[in-house]
Amino acid sequence: MKKILIIVLLIFTNSVKSQNDSLWNLNDISNITFYLYESTTRKGGSATLISHKKKYFILTAEHIAKDMTIKSLLVMRGDNDTPIIYELSSLTNENKLEWTNHKEADLSIIELSNLDEYLTVRFQKWCFPSELILKEKKTTARDNDVTFFGFPIIDTDLQHFSPLSFTAYPASGLLTNKRYDTNTKCTFFYLDQPSMQGCSGAGVYFSVEKAEFYSIGKTILIGVVHGTAKDNTGGKLAAITPSFYIWDLLK
Repeated sequence: MKKILIIVLLIFTNSVKSQNDSLWNLNDISNITFYLYESTTRKGGSATLISHKKKYFILTAEHIAKDMTIKSLLVMRGDNDTPIIYELSSLTNENKLEWTNHKEADLSIIELSNLDEYLTVRFQKWCFPSELILKEKKTTARDNDVTFFGFPIIDTDLQHFSPLSFTAYPASGLLTNKRYDTNTKCTFFYLDQPSMQGCSGAGVYFSVEKAEFYSIGKTILIGVVHGTAKDNTGGKLAAITPSFYIWDLLK
């Protein structure tokens, strides 16, 4: 049976999102896309807030997680694109950064548990549920656009805070290659657009609600940005860690 894709045209998008909604729009995803920043080294990257079995986790790339210290910051977008800033360690068990790293893929997660009233309310509404993370070892069709966010540009005065959004198409199926940080083998898929510094660790999504989009009735997290593949001709592609690896960390 052929897969049926629906083209949806939205005239009004000012509806209130229900906690049980499975179709996410760009604004929704920006609310669960965070920035991890280590001020001493000025290193940072993107991360996603996910929920699994009534627990909250930060999901990012391992090469981003390893640069974080107990003084590193977790920054999220507040009302009117204002930054909301916490020390990451203040939200973890015993104020320690005990990441769970994947043995093969460039992925890490850490549980957030010490939440104040604001974060408790926010996370109950804005977290990406694990049931919308693709488990199968496959990618979406190449004629379906995908979306990812990141922070290649930051307001240096931190008066404003807004992740940048990117649209691309898959350029490949699953391919085993070497990680750019460890030179060890891992499976990836590639996008027809490059990533940028500050996008590593960001989630990659299929079926995101836009003015015109292909819909399967729900938004699916299909991968995490690893880095940029490039050659000496100037060609560049985003290398994406497939989401099936995430489930090894959630077991």
